[in-house]
Amino acid sequence: MDLTFYKMSPLEQWITDKYTEHSIYTPKDLDIHRIASIFGGEITYLPTKSHARWEEDGTSEFMICLNSRLDEPHIRGEFFHELCHPLRHVGDQKMLPKAFRDLQETQASLFQQYAAIPIFMVSELDMPMYEKDFPYLWAHTFNIPVSLAARRYNQIKGRIYQEKNDHELLSLEQNLYRKADPANWCDEAKEMFRLAIQRKKDKGVVFE
Repeated sequence: MDLTFYKMSPLEQWITDKYTEHSIYTPKDLDIHRIASIFGGEITYLPTKSHARWEEDGTSEFMICLNSRLDEPHIRGEFFHELCHPLRHVGDQKMLPKAFRDLQETQASLFQQYAAIPIFMVSELDMPMYEKDFPYLWAHTFNIPVSLAARRYNQIKGRIYQEKNDHELLSLEQNLYRKADPANWCDEAKEMFRLAIQRKKDKGVVFE
């Protein structure tokens, strides 16, 4: 996996900046209580579906309630998902149209991947020999579910693939442009072009 082609989204860059600002550099630094505190929130555990609560009064305080019946990797996975809502969203989801709820959940899913498996930490890890091993290595390293690690791996791989395609297309366009510029033609091509123009002039073709 060539991470040199990976480009962070604005949201991913924002998370990265927040982490590094508070000296969160390694997977061991990703303590969810510490992260919640950094962003102005707290965590509690209840035997119910995980959710976040916050007041839309201009304050940054919030509470994330995590399902106490889950194991630690799944609790951590749900924390990074729920963290997105008070930080990036407004409005009670129950009162929002389905399209907006779906959009917020999509954003929370991306936030979860970026926050749980930061790309700048991934770049410091040893890469496994086989592609199938990436999700298991990341799940173990970041203490999250394999399903979340697999989604992050596919997301990174897809963005690298897209960036490589964009880079190759740009290189092709630049190469075609260079070839189309007469200044870059070889002497033989220039002479052939001159003769073609001369023949058209001899036939009385008018150039405007």
